[in-house]
Amino acid sequence: MRATITADPSRGPGHGIIEIHDAGNVTEPVFVLRRGSDGKTLSGGGWQESESALKPDAWHNDGGSLRLAVGPSVVDEMDSLDAYRISLPGVGVCVLALHDLVYSRISGGQGVGGYAPPVHAAQTPPNTVAEPEAATEEKIPPEPDEPFVPEPSPKAPEGRGEKKVGTGVPLAGALLLLLLAGGAVLWFALRTPEKQPLPPAPVAAQNRAAPHAPAGKSPLATAREQLRGDARPETSLALAKPMRREGADAEESDAAFLLLEDAAQKGNAEAMLLVGEFYDPLSLLPRGSIPVDMSQAKHWYDQAARKGQAEADKALDALRAHVRDKAATGDPESQNLLRNWK
Repeated sequence: MRATITADPSRGPGHGIIEIHDAGNVTEPVFVLRRGSDGKTLSGGGWQESESALKPDAWHNDGGSLRLAVGPSVVDEMDSLDAYRISLPGVGVCVLALHDLVYSRISGGQGVGGYAPPVHAAQTPPNTVAEPEAATEEKIPPEPDEPFVPEPSPKAPEGRGEKKVGTGVPLAGALLLLLLAGGAVLWFALRTPEKQPLPPAPVAAQNRAAPHAPAGKSPLATAREQLRGDARPETSLALAKPMRREGADAEESDAAFLLLEDAAQKGNAEAMLLVGEFYDPLSLLPRGSIPVDMSQAKHWYDQAARKGQAEADKALDALRAHVRDKAATGDPESQNLLRNWK
């Protein structure tokens, strides 16, 4: 069983369509939506501890896939940087993948794919004529009737009122400048030179070899920060691999899954293999909130094998043997998967 939720363009922002493949002949669908980061279940009043079943606004089942129409009470509560799983009571449970959701303006929840109303340029109201700007009146000075001729200044009598500038002032100024220059040279010569700061210590090569989680940040916070940036697949893979270990807690496992799934969707072969291991019932590594899903494990192993991952072929052989054993016990999911195995 596989499930995705995408935007519903026919109903606008805040609405989406959940499509569940291999759901069988469901007649009155209800579903349970669980969040991976804290294990809470979505209800009509938001996320809560106790399990609550939700009803879709509308639904359609053509035998191959079940389509559920949901509104803002579901779409606006979802974040593409978290992991979710959906279950149909009596049918099964699987991961719910988010694709290009458009959130409602009313809720104010502008998530990664948030909707923002278009901004229109201001328009001139109809039937309004813009008044021309008032012309600036240039003031032209009046022309004089007769040309202006300055009167000659009266000449002082010789020997009275005339001041002769002596040579004593310039000489004193030059001596003062020489004294100041000499003092500056003497100060520079006798002062103690300042010590230059030491260059920073070189960063160890092993610290630059691979990215690591910043100190003080939780694994999920680190994963979300990476996915909000350029999220290069090789960087996401390097951040996720240290979290894929025995004894990893649920938060580490969920953070690793978010990083690996993003890298796998961008074509990284090793990430495809590791995402398949999350779903593989034969994998012994912690899987956090990600449920076992044999069809998803086969899908990602197939993708990794096409990219040349030799370990994916071995994983596919082991998974097929496991599916064959479960089908022999009468398990309908295994029988369906084995029937369509290619």
